Amino acid sequence: MRTGRRMKKTNMAGALYRLIYCSRNVILQAMPDAVLEDEIRAILANARQRNKADNITGALLFTASGFAQVLEGLRDVVERTFERINADPRHADVTVLSFTPTEHRSFPDWPVGFSGQTSPDMPDPLAHLLADATGAGPRATTGSDVLRLLERVVQREDEWVAA
Repeated sequence: MRTGRRMKKTNMAGALYRLIYCSRNVILQAMPDAVLEDEIRAILANARQRNKADNITGALLFTASGFAQVLEGLRDVVERTFERINADPRHADVTVLSFTPTEHRSFPDWPVGFSGQTSPDMPDPLAHLLADATGAGPRATTGSDVLRLLERVVQREDEWVAA
């Protein structure tokens, strides 16, 4: 029998969590460039509305190769949000890089901070995360790597990088 210390009970469902994932972009092949930016803006408008109502914050990076996103909020709400995102057919090969409790939000003021680029001619910060045309697998990357990338590239809530 242990004496001295008591186990502190915590409600993990009410704790702040951060989920970080990346996925392969499949909408570039399915739609012309002229409509692509409108499609991404529609995704953002819907996500911002839902996230604001659910007290979710985070950031999204969209590139020619894929998506990377950070979601921050209560565990059950983040899980529900991610389940909806995971079912979206506009991306594939969704990989959760981390899902951990956190003491603070990295994007506290943004329901969805955003940075995006559509030109395959620009350097793609996600290319190393995702399988390439030769079938080589993704490079080992941590959620912390993606968080640092998003903190660096998402400087404003809504930014398209010029081609």
